[in-house]
Amino acid sequence: MTPPTRLRPFFLALALLAFVPPPSLASFGNNGRKSVAKASPDVSIATTSTLPDIDVRGGGDSATTATATSAPILRPLTPADLAIAGALATMVGDAMLHPIDCVKTLQQSNDGAGLGLIGAASKIWADGGVGGFYSGLGTYIVADGGAGAVKFATYEAIKKWVSDRVPEQYVGAALFGCAAAAYMASSVILIPGELIKQRMQMGQASGFSAAVSSIWKNDGITGFFAGYQGVWLRDIPYTALELGIYDNVKNFFLKRRCNGEGEVTQTEEILAAGISGGITGYVTNPLDLIKTKLMVDGGAYGGFVDAFRKTMADGGLGALFHGGGARVGYILPFCAIYLPVYEIIKRKMERSEPKAKKLAADARGGAQAKAKAKAMRVKG
Repeated sequence: MTPPTRLRPFFLALALLAFVPPPSLASFGNNGRKSVAKASPDVSIATTSTLPDIDVRGGGDSATTATATSAPILRPLTPADLAIAGALATMVGDAMLHPIDCVKTLQQSNDGAGLGLIGAASKIWADGGVGGFYSGLGTYIVADGGAGAVKFATYEAIKKWVSDRVPEQYVGAALFGCAAAAYMASSVILIPGELIKQRMQMGQASGFSAAVSSIWKNDGITGFFAGYQGVWLRDIPYTALELGIYDNVKNFFLKRRCNGEGEVTQTEEILAAGISGGITGYVTNPLDLIKTKLMVDGGAYGGFVDAFRKTMADGGLGALFHGGGARVGYILPFCAIYLPVYEIIKRKMERSEPKAKKLAADARGGAQAKAKAKAMRVKG
């Protein structure tokens, strides 16, 4: 499948990113120190030790300065921690890029057929002003946030299980299956939210309550899963590629730079997320387009195959990539935002001390201080 000419430079740039030397700039956050994710798929990150600066010299003139700083003990993350991190990161990405998603949805519907980015944005502005670019936002961030919670908690659990049982050379390929399974677990929440969001974006419902009432009245409970075939066919490969490429590119950076040992920088996490989002967004655009048609123009089609056939008959292969520019423009920055945000939240959680334990430690410290002061008074 050959990308349209106007998008070829974009994908060439993405391909080159994987072969340029990783940036040596100190990543932002954590007081200028490298923010990290282990090459191992394990959930928790090993605690670093406190060492002085050591000049480690190898052959030739190359030298590496290994500096370790005092760090707090990292606590293992629970499934609830991972769910919270996944939900928050997903909601941040959704809120920041929802206007682009509105443009993409209009382009892929029958109402927006033939409209370019500017044309679709102009129509949304004319119909609803600034608010038109945020139609369905509240519903979507709640539904997608819930789906993100389930997806990441499931993905991390399966990934850890796989890393403990699958030979190392097969772990990279197995990650794609882990991601697909994680999406299937989250789809029960995601599909109804996606349906309501898109009907609100297209002006088919004035609000959340109206959308829910209309779907329930016309189709019952099954109506909330309209277009589920398209969603599954789009999002199973999408999630498998998104998370699978992301983790594999991070591991590629790590192995090339330090033979699989050490830590990836936050800059490398952002690059990995952007590469993953750009490739995944474009490759899965035909599936996303058919899913959108089934959700917002479902009455015109007899199912996924019928929608695919009619789309091809109306516009050929190029019709399957309509809205592809907006989709890549949404997915690439979305992944570059929400996946690194997820990593940041996990690191903050690992460095946090549970409140109950902190209070207990403070109480013990206070009691010990009082006992010591009393002993000194008695001694004096």
